[in-house]
Amino acid sequence: MQFGVAVMAALEVGGYISVVKCVVVALILLGWAKGLTFIDKDAKVARLPREMLNSVFLAVGLIGFAALFLMPTFAVGFSILLLAVLGTFGGYVGLRAKKVGLADLKQSLAASFAKKKTAEEEEAGAEGEVQVMGKGGVVLAVPSEQDPYRPAYEATQTLLSDVMRKNADRVDLRPAEGQAAVQITVDGVAYTGAPIDLAVSQAAITYLKMAAGLDVNDRRKPQTGVFKSRLDGKRHELEITTMGSTSGESLRLVLNPKKRFERSLSEIEMHPAQLEVVKKVITEPGGIVLVATPKGQGLTSLTYAILRSHDAFLTHIQTLERFAEIDLEGITQTKMAPNASPAEELKQVEWLISQQIDIIMIDQLTNPQSARELVSYVASSPDKRIYIGMRAGNTFDAIKQWRKLVGDDAHAVKTLRMVIAGRLMRKLCIACKVAIQPDPETLRKLNLDPQRITKLFIERKEPMKTDKGVVVPCEYCQELRFKGRIGVFEIFDIDDDARQAILSGGTETQLKASFRKQRARFMQEMALMQVEAGETSVQEVLRAMKSDAPPAPPAAGAPAAATARKR
Repeated sequence: MQFGVAVMAALEVGGYISVVKCVVVALILLGWAKGLTFIDKDAKVARLPREMLNSVFLAVGLIGFAALFLMPTFAVGFSILLLAVLGTFGGYVGLRAKKVGLADLKQSLAASFAKKKTAEEEEAGAEGEVQVMGKGGVVLAVPSEQDPYRPAYEATQTLLSDVMRKNADRVDLRPAEGQAAVQITVDGVAYTGAPIDLAVSQAAITYLKMAAGLDVNDRRKPQTGVFKSRLDGKRHELEITTMGSTSGESLRLVLNPKKRFERSLSEIEMHPAQLEVVKKVITEPGGIVLVATPKGQGLTSLTYAILRSHDAFLTHIQTLERFAEIDLEGITQTKMAPNASPAEELKQVEWLISQQIDIIMIDQLTNPQSARELVSYVASSPDKRIYIGMRAGNTFDAIKQWRKLVGDDAHAVKTLRMVIAGRLMRKLCIACKVAIQPDPETLRKLNLDPQRITKLFIERKEPMKTDKGVVVPCEYCQELRFKGRIGVFEIFDIDDDARQAILSGGTETQLKASFRKQRARFMQEMALMQVEAGETSVQEVLRAMKSDAPPAPPAAGAPAAATARKR
């Protein structure tokens, strides 16, 4: 008896269980369960065998947890468990990287581990239903089955869900012969949507005008407003523009207009070597920098990104814009009508110069006298910087336009510091792009090495099918075969050699020779680097690199033609 009491006294209560070890194992268990949930969802997007992976990874995890209890020591069992869990996720990442890459993995993880919907969001609507919000964020009531607005509501659901899931740039609805034609623009490319009955389309426009707080009774005068919507818990802002005609009202919706111009210079996917050159010039004061793209190829995004690279609180930055898309923090923006005359433009330029502003950005210059005034301003104030937007296909077209606008080569290159030209290309959908073995002769024609490049990618031509032959849509790209865009750029540093080339005749051959001396890469070469990396296809490069005829600058005194809003 005394022996038993002594033994019990020697034993420490609770000594058989380690709270720390239990907490660590519980956390690993929770992480493993959450990870398997993510793999189950992501495998479908990545086109990996979901059922087989679930079975294998579940079995591996269970073996690891079984080892924790069966091994003679905790250290050995815990090591096996940790190896099983890490091996599960490491193996999946490896399989995914081989199949579709890891470019979107961060986005998928963020979506998977995002917080759950609030009660308000749960009540707002079912999965897959678009909630249209009016003033104050109040969700518009869903019309009943008998409500006359029910067909308009359903048409709105189809239209908005398509726009938001495809992350479209905009959608246009135009009345035509008893129906409304639908055109959806995604990543700069227009797609024809299914037409809508004219009466239903007009009711849908009225429904959306109500959400934006527009005058629903005025069907002729152009109106612009903003409303918000939500799909599967994700909020979007839509800019609505309506305009009447004898056929009926037309509609344009622009999805998340402000977010499209919020990228910084490091986010526009410029090649690191080019980015380093541009950042170096940004830190140096003085000179005129031409920023050029073809129409609809991201000129506004590029110029705004460059301006954001300057410290707006230490330097005085001001813009003169015909197409002011968003408000830039810390930057004074002077807005001018798109069809402003050369005389009005010159007046604004002279006013900016008189203010002795450190950095000026002008998104379009049409008056030769304005150009000459800016050159003289920078020449007399070497610490002042001017950025000028231009519609040109490459750096050489931009220089040609600038020389013609200024009218004198010596004056044109006097303060010219750099030319930045860019284009946008669509990126292949990482979930459904198709690998091909390229033809060696084709590679040689593109100046690519057949010995080094054994695989390229193209967009999918055929529908995706399961092992049983059932057609399944690609949820990642919504069957567009492409998702997102990537920029390719051409950077020409106007050094003494480049200036001399311009002054001695400035032919394209001379300029290209000077360009090559800087070991710079032509835009097509930068585009083919993206092909080689599997980001896009040769066909997309050919589409994006089609020659654009740059518009000639108008003569002095001639009114500038109105240009489309899309920059």
